[in-house]
Amino acid sequence: MVGFFGFLRQTLIELWQAVLPPRYFSWQTVIYMSLFSWLMSLLARLLETTAFTIGLLATISWICLALGVGWALETNKVRLFGIPVAPWVSGAILCIFLFGSWGGRWLQPALVSWPLVSFAVIAVPSLVSWDFALKKPSPIVRQQLALLFCLSLLFSSWFQFYFRIQTWVREYPSLVADSVDHSAFVYRFPGQGVALPAGVTHLTIAEEMLREQIDNKPWPSVERWLLNLEGQRQAMQRRVQSQMGRDADLEDSLWQLDFQPMSNGDGYTLNLWAIWSGPAANPSGYYLEKTCLLMPVNRGGLVDAETAAPGYTTTQWSSLTCELQTPRQAGHPRDTQQQG
Repeated sequence: MVGFFGFLRQTLIELWQAVLPPRYFSWQTVIYMSLFSWLMSLLARLLETTAFTIGLLATISWICLALGVGWALETNKVRLFGIPVAPWVSGAILCIFLFGSWGGRWLQPALVSWPLVSFAVIAVPSLVSWDFALKKPSPIVRQQLALLFCLSLLFSSWFQFYFRIQTWVREYPSLVADSVDHSAFVYRFPGQGVALPAGVTHLTIAEEMLREQIDNKPWPSVERWLLNLEGQRQAMQRRVQSQMGRDADLEDSLWQLDFQPMSNGDGYTLNLWAIWSGPAANPSGYYLEKTCLLMPVNRGGLVDAETAAPGYTTTQWSSLTCELQTPRQAGHPRDTQQQG
């Protein structure tokens, strides 16, 4: 029994010596101050004190945590590929504190600001003394700070560029569907799925409109419909805009619908085009094409040819069939037709 209490006492002594700071001015003391401030902020929240008191205690806790962790990493000479990680970890903690309290999408501003905040962690001790008096660093230190500042700006710019690309991809899905083989900064992983361009949806709506207006209709009315091509193009564009409604993407304004009938025997070949006017890998742009075949057909069985009056002709009706494929073509369809 005595041996057990002796072992327990020795364990507690070793544990106390392990957590006890070797001196008052040490990184352990700062981390304990952070822990104490955090506990006090929790107590203040439970006691329903003012928001200012809770926020002040939480702020002190975060600042002490950033200083204590950075101090500990620098004291123990923690390096990553020979580079000190202390300022970067301290900067990350400060960014989480500064932007994490915003809520919502705070990761983007935190990552963009992280290199600059980390630079400030390094630069402030070289420029300001403990009594908040300005210091003039040596030429070597000034040169190092200038180089580090440029690197921090570069890292921050790359983070901002990454988020900008992601925003473009999210708001303009057709950019992802385009070829990125010659891009210097965008890479598509093998097997990665590609979203359909919004132009495919526009062509589908245009096909629905054609089926409503010229499919299974008397052939004379279809030919009258084809006489007003410009009006039909405008009506088709308005149909797409109204059907997309509030769910329209930002890129919808960059798609333009067009179509052109071409004679094909007794009927027509309708070429539907969704023309992309936004940025593209090809300098001349590209367009999506859907081909429909509009032909007149005779409805048999309505009149007996033997009993029909001499000179009697049946009214022909229209039949519309469209291909499912919407191949992407480079250039502009009107230019392609002129060249052809």
